[in-house]
Amino acid sequence: MQSSQMPPQLRRRQFDMLLAFALAYITCITLCLAMNRHFQQLLPNQKISPKIAMLLRNSGWILLLLTIIYCTKLVGVAVGLVLVLGLFSAAACLLALLLNYAPRVALGLVVAAPLASLL
Repeated sequence: MQSSQMPPQLRRRQFDMLLAFALAYITCITLCLAMNRHFQQLLPNQKISPKIAMLLRNSGWILLLLTIIYCTKLVGVAVGLVLVLGLFSAAACLLALLLNYAPRVALGLVVAAPLASLL
């Protein structure tokens, strides 16, 4: 079924799920960048300062809470928490594979994931 033929409720649900996954992925990469090893792997020409590391770590935890809140508002507390666990598992698996095989693509998905939810 093409997106133009999709009912509005299904289109909205698709947007919500892709946005929730984008939030989970951005959270994972933010927490990943807070670690010196992964920061050097993704941005080899830059050095991470303790202030930046702390800012990334705190931002990651705030994004984690926002993702949990978004998912629980979307489908309720019980299903929302399970959804968050599934989304973070998928996002972490994707990030782990990208860090090993295509580290530059991992950063590109930070921009592409939210934009993909709009299409």
